[in-house]
Amino acid sequence: MRVVVFSDTHGCITKCIKVIDSIKNIDMIIHLGDILKDVEDLKNLYPNIPIEYIMGNNDFFAQVPKDKIITVQDKKIWITHGHLYRVKHEYQTILEKAKERNVDGVLFGHTHEEYYKQYDDIFMLNPGSTTIPTNGDPSYGVIEIEDGKMGVSICTL
Repeated sequence: MRVVVFSDTHGCITKCIKVIDSIKNIDMIIHLGDILKDVEDLKNLYPNIPIEYIMGNNDFFAQVPKDKIITVQDKKIWITHGHLYRVKHEYQTILEKAKERNVDGVLFGHTHEEYYKQYDDIFMLNPGSTTIPTNGDPSYGVIEIEDGKMGVSICTL
């Protein structure tokens, strides 16, 4: 199972398209908010790839959840934009909430900075931004799950 994770595309999916077209066998796309129209455009371009998504802080009046827990091959993953959990200032709050939710991992965006860390049994991944990175190159995340083992990586463009 291969999952590609985007966040903070802010109205430009050109690099997302490049990524999707270059990776073989994508089983799912996750978009972590900002901007939901980008999700609709991706759905139209790739109708055979399921897309999970939540709203971001710039998705005003969106009628979609601010966060949710999804299950990907027996792995519980909490997806959120992150702005409600102080991720621009610290990661302890979002980590504690992930522990409370008893998940295997949490995916978040908002900072436009890629981040990956394993905390005991919980991984935290911010894929950065394909459009407006704040600390380097445009980036996205990839999660691969096979035989119950999970690999998480950040890729740059």
